[in-house]
Amino acid sequence: MDWRKIVKLNPQRGYLFTCTEALKVALLLFILGVFLAKPGNIIVFNFPGVEEAFRLGLTPLFTMLGGILLGPLWGAGLGWFVDLIAVYLWHGIEEYMISFGLITAARGFLAGYIFYFLFPRFSFKAIVASIAIPALLISVLANPMILYFSFGAPLLRNIWLRLTLQVVAAPLFVGISFFVVRGIRESRELKKVNRTLEDLLKKDELTGVATRRHFMEFLDKMYSLARRQSRPLTLIMADLDGFKRINDTYGHNVGDEVLARVGAIFSAEIRNEDMVGRLGGEEFAVLLPGTCPEEAMVVAARIREKISNLQVEPMQEPITVTLGVAPLEEGASVSDFLYAADQALYKGKREGKNRVEKL
Repeated sequence: MDWRKIVKLNPQRGYLFTCTEALKVALLLFILGVFLAKPGNIIVFNFPGVEEAFRLGLTPLFTMLGGILLGPLWGAGLGWFVDLIAVYLWHGIEEYMISFGLITAARGFLAGYIFYFLFPRFSFKAIVASIAIPALLISVLANPMILYFSFGAPLLRNIWLRLTLQVVAAPLFVGISFFVVRGIRESRELKKVNRTLEDLLKKDELTGVATRRHFMEFLDKMYSLARRQSRPLTLIMADLDGFKRINDTYGHNVGDEVLARVGAIFSAEIRNEDMVGRLGGEEFAVLLPGTCPEEAMVVAARIREKISNLQVEPMQEPITVTLGVAPLEEGASVSDFLYAADQALYKGKREGKNRVEKL
């Protein structure tokens, strides 16, 4: 079962929360809703000319916010449990009425349903409708009818009093809900932008492999891990042969296509625990944790062969690459490690290119 579908039922909106985050938000709203249902936390208004005092509780706000933030099903469940626990704590469970629990659940469900299904995107109008419609249907109509049929309370008078109360409550609930929802959405959109920027810093746009910065950070971590656990670590340095001539002869568009195709080959030939990075221009590096030099030579040979069979139009000549393989030696620093792989690469260049050399 895809639990995200319970968080939100409108896929066009995207999911504001993961299931774990939704549970945390629901718990916070639940605690606030139950706390504010305590009789001592009810706001009392006295209007001139009106005999009865108006009692305004903020619990309905958090029930409706549950539906707006998490979706109709979460809003319904939140409303039901808030009503059940609040009655149990502040009045005694014998005072609990299933009918009131149902309409409290209906308030959260309606708020979520209206917000996600009647409006294609977040707006002030969406918040107004999501708050005002449940308030009118539940607080102004449903509650007086239950009181009338259960206790004989005057129906029309109750409707009039509750309608007057909603004139005070609804603008307050709408304002709070709008700024809460907008703040959460903007915060998550900002986080999404930051994650996108982080991904851009980690992945080379042209080749799809790691950037130099991200690769070096990974190298530092794997170096420390190899040292602590006495595990083998092998580095492959690779450089395309005659790449400047490709750019000069066929243009940079063809050169970029070559780099992109080569990057795809590198990515396809490594394991999930390995990493390939573009160190600059036509130079690549592959880090192989837990791999001995002999195994790395096999990987490098396979990459060299795949690249040599690569065909990019309109090039007629083959694309070749030289690779140098170096293991992490006892007592060597990160700089020593990189230097050894570079030396193996230069050895291959000196001895004819299009080959794999081990230092």
